[in-house]
Amino acid sequence: MHTGNVVGAWVTAAVDRFHAAARSTGLEQRELSALTLIATHEGCSVEWLRGRVELSQSGTVRLIDRLAGRRLVRRGPSAGRGVPLYATDEGRAALRRWQQARDGAVAELLNGLPPARQAMVVQSLAAALLAGARRRSEADATCRTCSWAACGTDCPVDRSVEGHGT
Repeated sequence: MHTGNVVGAWVTAAVDRFHAAARSTGLEQRELSALTLIATHEGCSVEWLRGRVELSQSGTVRLIDRLAGRRLVRRGPSAGRGVPLYATDEGRAALRRWQQARDGAVAELLNGLPPARQAMVVQSLAAALLAGARRRSEADATCRTCSWAACGTDCPVDRSVEGHGT
């Protein structure tokens, strides 16, 4: 068995299921990423968001325009150094649908494993996420499709941020 093949095949299956879960919500993965980040960082700016969704400034503005046009995001009054972004009630409802679809996709991926093996997979992935130090923006980008509240203070990605806890 070749590690690269096994991990690559599992990641491919996971990505395919995540994209299908995203499509079931009527949104694309990048739209859900932006919406998640905006909802968890109320008042963030386009500039803050753009690096985390890996788009240019103009691409991020167009993404926000699409989300605002669907009434999922609203722009607040200018705060001088940018326009704050907020998730609307419709946006939060879309995120709840996404989280259910995403969790269903994960359940499908782990379904054939007994509970003890499922726990071992999750623990192994958490250890892998902790293995390398990240900048805060990289951590935010890594968790751009997460239910942030679900991890609370036990997020392995958050704990991997350089200087975390110091």
